[in-house]
Amino acid sequence: MTIQKRRAMSRTPKLVSACVGSWADPMRRRSNRVLLILAFSFLLASCSTPPIAFQNTSHRQTHSLNLEDLQKLQFYISRDVVAQYQDATGTKSLLLTRLTPGVATGAGPNWIKVSFREGGVDVPFITDPNQYDGRYWIATEVEGSKDFKRIAELPEKSFLYKGVRYKLVSGDDAILLFDWEGWKKVVETRKVTGGRQVGDR
Repeated sequence: MTIQKRRAMSRTPKLVSACVGSWADPMRRRSNRVLLILAFSFLLASCSTPPIAFQNTSHRQTHSLNLEDLQKLQFYISRDVVAQYQDATGTKSLLLTRLTPGVATGAGPNWIKVSFREGGVDVPFITDPNQYDGRYWIATEVEGSKDFKRIAELPEKSFLYKGVRYKLVSGDDAILLFDWEGWKKVVETRKVTGGRQVGDR
């Protein structure tokens, strides 16, 4: 009787280890699958299109994007912009870091205003309409008018904000970037004219 019990007990560990092994294999496969999915997701995220330069003809004019369309796009600034103003109370600074996201708040034939912070400065960007595919460069208001001037073209590089002129420390060559995928979604909604054949009614 005692011998039989010992034999039965000696078989139990093998049976338990077989059960654990058969249960652990699918678990290992499942965790391997999860790791593969995570790695693939990370790869896709790292391959997503980085922001690119917004161009006047191919990105805006060709598709007749109005302000409502532009407000659906995610814009970015291409580099750090630092502007400072000195008064009796000390130095005041405006800072925009590279790739700060922004939204369009106004637009004209050759300019776009972009807000990078709610309640903050609306930064104008202008393009040269005579260039085939001009980029949009950081600009400033011209005192006493509603025009904008590219900051890099000013003898004294500065930015006018609420009547105060801030001296640009860096970033006078910043350009407007945008999200390619978001732009594609906007232009896909455009109706393409199919044309008419002679004799069509």
